[in-house]
Amino acid sequence: MPLDFVRLPQLLLPAPTVDLSRFAVIACDQFTAEPALWAETERLVGDAPSALHLILPEVYLDASADRIPAIHRTMQSFLQNGILRPLPAGLMLIERHTGRTAPRRGVLLAFDLEAYDETPGADAPIRPTEATVTERLPARLAIRSDAAIELPHILLFLDDPTHTVLEPLFHQASLPAPVYDFPLMQGGGRITGRLLPVGRETAAFFDRLSAYAADRTRYSGSTGATPLVFATGDGNHSMSAAKAHWTRVKQNLSPAERLTHPARWVLAELVNLHDESICFEAVHRLLMHTDPDGVVRFLTGLPAAADTIPLTLDCCAAGRTFSITIPAPPDTLPVAALQQALDSYLAAHPQTEIDFIHGTDTLTRLSAAPGHIGFILPDFPKSELFPQVLRAGVLPRKTFSMGTALEKRYYLEARPITPAAQALFPACGGRA
Repeated sequence: MPLDFVRLPQLLLPAPTVDLSRFAVIACDQFTAEPALWAETERLVGDAPSALHLILPEVYLDASADRIPAIHRTMQSFLQNGILRPLPAGLMLIERHTGRTAPRRGVLLAFDLEAYDETPGADAPIRPTEATVTERLPARLAIRSDAAIELPHILLFLDDPTHTVLEPLFHQASLPAPVYDFPLMQGGGRITGRLLPVGRETAAFFDRLSAYAADRTRYSGSTGATPLVFATGDGNHSMSAAKAHWTRVKQNLSPAERLTHPARWVLAELVNLHDESICFEAVHRLLMHTDPDGVVRFLTGLPAAADTIPLTLDCCAAGRTFSITIPAPPDTLPVAALQQALDSYLAAHPQTEIDFIHGTDTLTRLSAAPGHIGFILPDFPKSELFPQVLRAGVLPRKTFSMGTALEKRYYLEARPITPAAQALFPACGGRA
């Protein structure tokens, strides 16, 4: 298929005078049950230019009415005062070192939101992997609705077990010198970015990517007119908010304007699902403001239909770990069975809150608090991601985490998403 839904983005990067170690901060949806970590982030940043002032950490969702207007003002200030500056046209090659045996390698690209559809079972080249948590969308949409720029924490996967599409970019005899190379705050490891100028190597990359996109032999059970090309590895909510915003914007545009408006595109890092550094970890469940014993009685007392099988899960509460058994359909993922059971409990107990926790150590610590109970889920095999999306449409929300919380993408590069912001930098970016 013609690869008309992927292009080189118009990238903005902090000015050379900006301390990148204070500018780059972790994805907004991390550590939502740990306000102390975000308080420490604010202390480290201080009054320095930082992406922290351009995002809304979800730990502060209750304060979104005050924080979102400040975010929009800061975006304009960073553009007008030269805090963010354009890069020449090129392909950003990123290596993220987190302490694993190999760095995670990816490239920054802009993806056409017209090629993305979050409807379960949709026949689109770019598809979500998980259902979204609806209460986490309004704030992101409110930010994007009046935002001049976007900063991505979206990671899109391609399914390339032969390592023939992305990896040759990083194995050239002579790589460009780093545009940035610095340690990330709070244990996030180190990140290196190299800008590959538009030329023979970028053209060859897009040829390989086009061949990959056109391949219909990857999945024997694939149906529909359009192959599944990319799937969200992280940032399902950001993709959903970007698509909702574009759907609103395009209603007031002419057909010609829809072709060129920058909000039609979303910035994301493309990585290979089979990259050595990619490790899927479970996202555990934590119930708060509840009676742990009552939760256990409710879940273990759920009626078992004739076609269900027992599913045993580990739980933790009050400093101890124990097991419970709930009924589950035989072909259902454990996370789906548990989430369905928890949704039933939450519907009957509206005072109870749920959070999605990365790491068993964190879950065990948080579940020790009074009125808390945690549920430990098994890891999801990454080789099953694309086949599961093809079979089920989307996985249950928060089915997996791409590594630990600190391996999530840090906000660093930006891209204009309004015509006014784009007009400030007319000479950079563009098609491959």
